Formats: sequence, C-alpha cells, structure tokens
Amino acid sequence: MSFPRLLVLFLLAAAVAAPPRRAAAACAADKFSGNRVFATCVDLPRLGASLHWTYDTAASSLSVAFLAAPPSGGWVAWGLNPSADGMIGTQALIAVPKGGGAYEVQPYPISGYSLGSPGPLSYQTSDLGAELGGDDRLQIFGTLKLPNGTGEVNQVWQVGPFSGGSIGSHSTSNAENLNSKGKLNLLTGASTAASGGSSILRKRNVSYSISGLKDLIFTFTCSY
Repeated sequence: MSFPRLLVLFLLAAAVAAPPRRAAAACAADKFSGNRVFATCVDLPRLGASLHWTYDTAASSLSVAFLAAPPSGGWVAWGLNPSADGMIGTQALIAVPKGGGAYEVQPYPISGYSLGSPGPLSYQTSDLGAELGGDDRLQIFGTLKLPNGTGEVNQVWQVGPFSGGSIGSHSTSNAENLNSKGKLNLLTGASTAASGGSSILRKRNVSYSISGLKDLIFTFTCSY
C-alpha cells in the first residue's frame, strides 16, 4: 500500500478515536447581574428553563440560579425533593411579584398536593433573591446547605399564575408542566428528564459530532 493511502488510513483512525467537537449550550449565554458566575449549567427539557449552579462538595453548599418565563404577572419555582421525584416533599423556592416590577423569593416546604404556606425548608437557605432578566425570564438565586455526601438530587421546577397576592395553581393538563422534573447529578452535571429520556446535560458544552468524517471516508474510497 502506498504512503498516501497509509496516511489517509491514519487520519481516518485518528478522526474516529479523537474526542468529538462540542457545540456551545444555550444556557452558557445566560447573563446575571452582580457579576454572578456559576461553574455549571443545564438547559432543562421543559418550560424553556435553565439551571446554573456551583457545588462546594467540602461544605455541601449548592449555589443556584434558576431561569424560566412565567405567565404574565405570574410566578416561577424551583426546588429539590429529598425523598421522591414528584411535587410532594419538594423544598421549593418560589419567585412572586411584589410590585413595581420587583420580585421576592418565598420558601415553601410542600407536603401535599396543595401548596400550603411559606416556611423554613429542610435545607438551610441563604442569599435568596429574584429578578427579571433581559430575556423576560425570571431568575431565582439562592444557596442551599445539603446533607454531607450529596451527589444526585431530584429537582422540580414550575411556572403558574399570580393574582390578588396569591399563588395560583399551575396547569394540570399541559405536559410541559406535568413533566417538569428530573434527576440532576451535582458532581458530573448529568441531568435526566422525568420522561426517562436521554441525558440532557449542558455543562457549558454538550452535543457531540465528528465533522468531516464522511468527506474523509469518501475521499479515501475514491482514491483507493
């Protein structure tokens, strides 16, 4: 076999073995005020939401920014469920309007199918806040103290109406609302949708492809 053909074979093998290029995730373009920066982000599969976080494993401290677009004048929520993968048991942070275009975060330990009343969560919380981003999505900020050794968590997120100073129920017929939950690995960044679909990890970069491989194979085949 001639040297040029050996070279093409080598290049083909290298292309197959090399790590594929990664396309930038949409969440990497999210912007925050106050020079907030997070280590990892994921584009969630429902409600056009995204999550950014930094996890300090030594301190078991999780700092998050959750983004989702509410109905007009409505609320958004994000939380962790320490015992199941549904709403009941979720320790939620809910951003609600407080007038003048401002928002506040209210903690809700959800113990049943009704929301109940705001109150302390099972996680110690700090640095809670909310604001409307430039893309018209609400941004929830907060830090949660998790149990030592926490790796994977059940996350739940939601949007709904707000009227007369009260949080209204979210839709119970829309698949977007019903399936807005899943598992999140805080260590690897892997996130799996509630529907059991494939991983939707968006750790700054995520989708894989090998560019030019078809052209390389075609060129080698024709020149052989």
